[in-house]
Amino acid sequence: MIFVHGFVHGDPHPGNILVSPQGQGRFSLVFIDHGIYKELDPKFRVDYCKLWKALILLDAQKILELGEQFGVGKYAKYFPLIFTGRTMDSKSALGTQISGEEKMRLKQELSSLGMDDISSFMESLPPDFLVILRTDGLLRSILGNLGAPHHVRLLAYAKSAIYVFAKKKSAIYGLEEHSRLESGSINHISLRVKTNISYLHLRTRVGLAGLLVQFNDCKHKVMDKLRWMLRRIVWAGIEF
Repeated sequence: MIFVHGFVHGDPHPGNILVSPQGQGRFSLVFIDHGIYKELDPKFRVDYCKLWKALILLDAQKILELGEQFGVGKYAKYFPLIFTGRTMDSKSALGTQISGEEKMRLKQELSSLGMDDISSFMESLPPDFLVILRTDGLLRSILGNLGAPHHVRLLAYAKSAIYVFAKKKSAIYGLEEHSRLESGSINHISLRVKTNISYLHLRTRVGLAGLLVQFNDCKHKVMDKLRWMLRRIVWAGIEF
């Protein structure tokens, strides 16, 4: 909705989202209460999708470049932290916890920031960005109350941003030259191939991130089970 259509519902709590059965196991979502509603500027929406592409790849140069477009300058380096919980130079996969060493470096860096820095950052953000941050905060709270893992939101956002780059329309791509290329021409075919390769690359990265999260969850469950069994064995030995 945000990434593809540019619509932001400012109050997406469960009471404002209805599930309408469509038969044969299908359903549609119905949003009500549009008092706090925003339609994103088309260019901003595409840039926001580009930001998420850069966040997935941790493309520092692109993140900083988009930060200039958004007007936040040097504070763009905190976008990965704000949206994904990773630092710009993090080695952690999307949706996973950063390492202890990264946490220490981050703590030292954040300790140097003052209220003036925070105020400057917030004041420099475009209005559309503030609306997204507000809605994102609400979604985090809702997912937290539902007990959903941290990576669920991140992977959903990433997949939505990726979907935008898979659309075959210049308005979605944000590539004006696409509309000027003749269908079937070499340049047109080349652009489609490059776009599809980029899309598959991103899908692979997101897919691997999801698998890594599942692997870590499985590993933790197995380790917990082994610890439980070990305690049982130890206690059985003591009782014997």
